[in-house]
Amino acid sequence: MEKTEEIKPAAKPGKPWKNEGFYVSFEEADGVRQKLNRIWEGSEQHKGMQVKVKWSNARQQFMVKTRLHPDFEPVKEVKKETTKNGKGKRRNKKNTDRTKFDPTASV
Repeated sequence: MEKTEEIKPAAKPGKPWKNEGFYVSFEEADGVRQKLNRIWEGSEQHKGMQVKVKWSNARQQFMVKTRLHPDFEPVKEVKKETTKNGKGKRRNKKNTDRTKFDPTASV
């Protein structure tokens, strides 16, 4: 029997979360999270918003974090550059008009 290893695709990092606030107790932070959810629930402007409560070990506090879900992010148009800047060619080109000194030509 052969052992096969499953190769998992590397996870892409998601859109970053923004800190909305820091709270001493979970109840305070959860209250803010629920309030934001109620505000965003009926609003078309805030469609796709996410909110979570997370413990910060460094600060010893709870954080309320928000972000717009990546699926609801507006798509940016990608411009294709059709023309290139020609400076690079001129700078890198060697001057081929100059020839090496030929002592027999000057006699």
